[in-house]
Amino acid sequence: MKKTRYIPYGYTMRNGRTVISGEEAEVIREIFNSYLNGASLKAIADELTDRQIPYTQKTAIWDKARIARIIDNAGYTGTEEYDPIIDEDMYEAAVSLKTARQCKACEKENDAIGLLRDFVRCDNCGQPMKRRVNAKHRIRESWNCTNDECGIRVHISDAQLVETIIVLINRIILNDHLLQPKPKKRYEPDAKVTKVGNDIALELERDAPNEDYIIEKTIEMAALMYEQSNAKLNLTVSLARKLAHTMVTQDEFNRDYFTALASYITLGEQGRVVLHTKTETEVTLDDGSNWINYLPGTSRSDSSRSRWLFIGRRCETG
Repeated sequence: MKKTRYIPYGYTMRNGRTVISGEEAEVIREIFNSYLNGASLKAIADELTDRQIPYTQKTAIWDKARIARIIDNAGYTGTEEYDPIIDEDMYEAAVSLKTARQCKACEKENDAIGLLRDFVRCDNCGQPMKRRVNAKHRIRESWNCTNDECGIRVHISDAQLVETIIVLINRIILNDHLLQPKPKKRYEPDAKVTKVGNDIALELERDAPNEDYIIEKTIEMAALMYEQSNAKLNLTVSLARKLAHTMVTQDEFNRDYFTALASYITLGEQGRVVLHTKTETEVTLDDGSNWINYLPGTSRSDSSRSRWLFIGRRCETG
């Protein structure tokens, strides 16, 4: 039976092993050299798109987000699984230059991270995670699970985390069906509702029932039933989808959009980011298909302006 896996740009599978793809590796080296020689992320992306340099068999469209991800990928200097495509000096120089160019963006990024601190949870156990910074690590930032029994640590740069959330919010804006949860089971009263109902029944059996008490308990039971039924969720979904219709895609983190749509986010192994919406759905880049990053300013009515953003690709291995 074939297994599905994802590999970064620059590598391919051969005889069951991950090996360097010669042509793609040259593109990666060109990206780093161009960036170090003064080209912007957008200029590099436009150049590769104009030359129709393929990223996959399906697309040759590049954007600055993809270029940024390649530059941020320390794995290109070599890991246990992947052979090196560039040396560490080139990687460190490019990352340092990118950091220096993002001074203004850093302020906005820091504002986003400040907000996200209260929203990040562990994908493994669901407990809150705390951000840590280690200057000695290639990816300085990490998020550590506060549950000692779990101990998951996820290394993901602030820039990549914020950028991923921007992409996920943009996906929701152009695909508001992502806010529609799967149908729940038919509502059945829980113990709390049953108890209040019993209290009302007992009061009614008295010779002189307390009308005020019955009214109070009836309101209490109605509130509990509303909280537990699909009615509240359906209302939340309706309002959220209408709100998404009024939004346009962004190229920067939008605090208002995030707080309006997101309940919390989880971080998992290898930096997997999942946005959990207020309508009890999950939105992630890892959905088994190609990932989309929509251009800023795009609304649902002009989604044809979207561009593909591939962070990894699916291949078949024997």
